[in-house]
Amino acid sequence: MEQLQEKGTEEPELSATTVFASLAELRDAPGYTPTAIAERLINSMGVDAAAPLLGVSVELLGRWTSGQDAPNAAGRLQLADLDALVGHLHCAFTPAQAMHWMCSPNVLLGSRPIDVYRTQGSAPVIGAIRAHVQEAFG
Repeated sequence: MEQLQEKGTEEPELSATTVFASLAELRDAPGYTPTAIAERLINSMGVDAAAPLLGVSVELLGRWTSGQDAPNAAGRLQLADLDALVGHLHCAFTPAQAMHWMCSPNVLLGSRPIDVYRTQGSAPVIGAIRAHVQEAFG
């Protein structure tokens, strides 16, 4: 992965107040609502793939997408977690490569990434994607 900052330059200091004020505004930002995330996931992977990965029915995911129902806190976290994983997959692989990578045994994870996601969430899988990209592109 590319370094976002040149070596030797200092990173700007952020205060907790700045970060948390920004997060408060972000919660209601159009691209970060549960409806927007659900729509993005359905557009990326289809409702039949997204719903089981979120641990919800197709019908419930449809209600989240239409705004007829809103996810609880656990559902919002599941949406954010899967959205982060899908974003990393889109950055690192073509759709065919992503499907193959997610369903193939992974030495770093000790299992298929799809199985690790289901049991541990996106963090270890995203770590493996980053390791794969770093290995591939040095």
